[in-house]
Amino acid sequence: MHKGAAILAILGHLGIDPADAIGVGDNWNDVEMFEVCGTAIAMGNAADGVKALADQVTAGIDDDGIWNAFERNGLI
Repeated sequence: MHKGAAILAILGHLGIDPADAIGVGDNWNDVEMFEVCGTAIAMGNAADGVKALADQVTAGIDDDGIWNAFERNGLI
């Protein structure tokens, strides 16, 4: 089991297309989530390799990275 599989299960239950999902992560255990979500966002404090796999990179967790990512993508 990994985050990507869990997200696919939840999205399937809710009838949401994975292309419409946004995944935000900061470590290697988020790679599978990035692969299934339509938009992958790495935190600024993520490893460089994780950032390279993301569609976007936001600020670090201590610099309101989640807020900035959600605002940039029209969620707030």
